[in-house]
Amino acid sequence: MLNVSEELKHRLKEANRELRRVYPSDVFEPKSIREQLTRMGRFSSVRKWTGQEMKAWLGSGSLVGVDGSVNSTPGAHPHVLSVFQALAKGTRGEEVWDADLYTPLLDGGESGEEGELAREAKHRGRLLAGLEIDVARETIRRWQPPVIMMDGSLLHFWIDHPEAWEVLAQEAQAANVLLIGVSEEIGTRSLARKLFPEQTACADREVLFGVLQPSEVYVSEALNPSGPALWKAVLRSSKSPQPVGVDGLLSQQESQADLLRLVHTLTPAQGRGIPLWLDIVDREVRVTDALVTALVEQYIDPDLRHRLLVPKRKDRVL
Repeated sequence: MLNVSEELKHRLKEANRELRRVYPSDVFEPKSIREQLTRMGRFSSVRKWTGQEMKAWLGSGSLVGVDGSVNSTPGAHPHVLSVFQALAKGTRGEEVWDADLYTPLLDGGESGEEGELAREAKHRGRLLAGLEIDVARETIRRWQPPVIMMDGSLLHFWIDHPEAWEVLAQEAQAANVLLIGVSEEIGTRSLARKLFPEQTACADREVLFGVLQPSEVYVSEALNPSGPALWKAVLRSSKSPQPVGVDGLLSQQESQADLLRLVHTLTPAQGRGIPLWLDIVDREVRVTDALVTALVEQYIDPDLRHRLLVPKRKDRVL
């Protein structure tokens, strides 16, 4: 039995009451939300391809999945080292890898102030996005695949690394390579702001939960981001009540229906909504705690490792 204090139980019950106050079940009722969304956009069904249909659509090329990963040693700022990896993997066995590392110890990072930590978090996001964009560009140069599927929204790449993103988008268009992003977490708030303007903390993922039927997609002008020229859709590609976000280049919008069908076809019905190929790429590129530890132990001298990167709590006996 878990050893939990009565105070913690009390706090959890209070939190539950406050959450219910902010998100009342009668207001966040799927049927009511669906009726409101219908006035702002369109629901439609997406049919899965057969294996032969998908093969014919892809032709002789590969579907390429792109993902990246970052993990850090467990010390406190600035005594940390972050390891980055990115992988573009084709369904015919093609691979492009890229990697980098970052430590504030080599960046003059002696301050633990909030502003400095936020700046470094932004730097890590930019670095990882840049690596993922680089491996995607390299696949275009080497193979010109029909489709590159990025893990995460394309909007995220534009935000984190706009200059590199613009180059990738231009190269993809010039080579007739379709770009698509699939986001497990819908981070936008545009629908929530229109439906529940008084609920300032509400996000689209909360509004959309349980609203779409399996194999259903929702599109609306309200979803389209300002800034990059992207189309955006919400797709329930599995039995999970939480849909995923899908976006692509506005210049390639004529292929939107086919790309949505591709995502749906590659997603297991019992899964969380992410195409299986992206999960395969994620598993291969993931930087685990064990990998970070092994790399640091192999390549960083012992005295530097213990002086700079090993936290005191590692010496705990219990």
